[in-house]
Amino acid sequence: MGRAILMVVILVSTIYAGIIINVQREMYKLPAVMVRNIINLETENVSDYALRTAVRKAGSWVFMTNPQGMIDTTIVYNNFQVGNCTIDSIQYYFVNDKNHYLARTYVRGVLQGVNVSHNAEMAFDFPFSIGGKPNVVYLEMERLLLFPWLFHNNQYVDDTSGNGYSGTASGYVISVTVPWGGSYSQYCSYFDGWNNYITVGEDTDLPATPLVDTDDSFSLVCFAKIDRGQYVDDTDNGTLMWIASDPYDTSTPSGTHPGHNLRNKPAAGIWFDNSDGKMHFAVTLSDPSNTVLECSTSYTRYAVVAWYFRLFNLWHSDYPWNSFGLTYNAGTMKGYINGICVGTVVSAVNYPPMNTNKSLSIGRRDLRGSGISRSNYKYFCGVMDQNGMYNRGLTDSEMLGWHNNVLNPATIKYIKD
Repeated sequence: MGRAILMVVILVSTIYAGIIINVQREMYKLPAVMVRNIINLETENVSDYALRTAVRKAGSWVFMTNPQGMIDTTIVYNNFQVGNCTIDSIQYYFVNDKNHYLARTYVRGVLQGVNVSHNAEMAFDFPFSIGGKPNVVYLEMERLLLFPWLFHNNQYVDDTSGNGYSGTASGYVISVTVPWGGSYSQYCSYFDGWNNYITVGEDTDLPATPLVDTDDSFSLVCFAKIDRGQYVDDTDNGTLMWIASDPYDTSTPSGTHPGHNLRNKPAAGIWFDNSDGKMHFAVTLSDPSNTVLECSTSYTRYAVVAWYFRLFNLWHSDYPWNSFGLTYNAGTMKGYINGICVGTVVSAVNYPPMNTNKSLSIGRRDLRGSGISRSNYKYFCGVMDQNGMYNRGLTDSEMLGWHNNVLNPATIKYIKD
């Protein structure tokens, strides 16, 4: 009898304990309506992230360099999880032209057995409303360059101006992914300051007309992070853009044939000089003395782009981009940093700048002939992107507009979220 009562007590206690545990578990669980609200809010936040990803992806080479344009394409992600949510895909459409996009994102979330989905839509574009896109040449570093001297078919950088002036890479040049907000494209080119550069023009594959017309009015622009020389040879200077006037001429004035050492006088050039710690902007005129209009301003190199042995620093994205520009119009040359004019020089003689059909050199000076050492080229160390040329001199507001539009290219038209 006592044993039977004991078994009943144990059974009742077990059942009671089970009930208590279930009640406690239910008490700790959130109500279904709260769970749904939480996961809805989380998927909405992840959807916002997916829309930002859509904007970032739309500026990539996949879209920009496709000659036919992508009318309808979907990027499918394999279990792209963010917290309790998953981004399944982003679908793109072009609206009228390749600068106007419609993107749809598909996101789902799961929390405590509650499943929700959140689809959103956004229209946006990448306008260059002020200043316009450089219309002579524009290298956005869309091609991945890896050991171009080894893989011949991988040495070209596409010109997105529409003129077909692709750049030819020499030496060890690589393209690297950069964080959004730094440039219009996803890639920039790393220059190790030793032997790599990009040449635009004077190529048999290019149109026969001269590329760099510096006869009347023009502008040069680019974005860069200049390495501060912490881990590389600090005697190297940083040549951003250089259009040669006469890269062979090393003569000095004498007799009836005056020479002016045009090898070191660019038709137009932008460079950093370690010896004085300044950025330089210069244009050479076509007067008998080949007068150089040059302005300079103090500049502190801030980025660590190269590590020991000139290896690439993957954390270069910790440092912001700077833009550099030069304009010439009606005898006036101006230099710009981050869209702000930092120097103006007005010609005292009534001569236009030297007109040249020489190439545009990016990353070093264009010097030719004998007696040239590696240090004479003043190789650039750092990363560059958005190298371009206009066939007119931009105004101050246009130069600032170009700078701002590259850093913040997307204009949102509407969001359905």
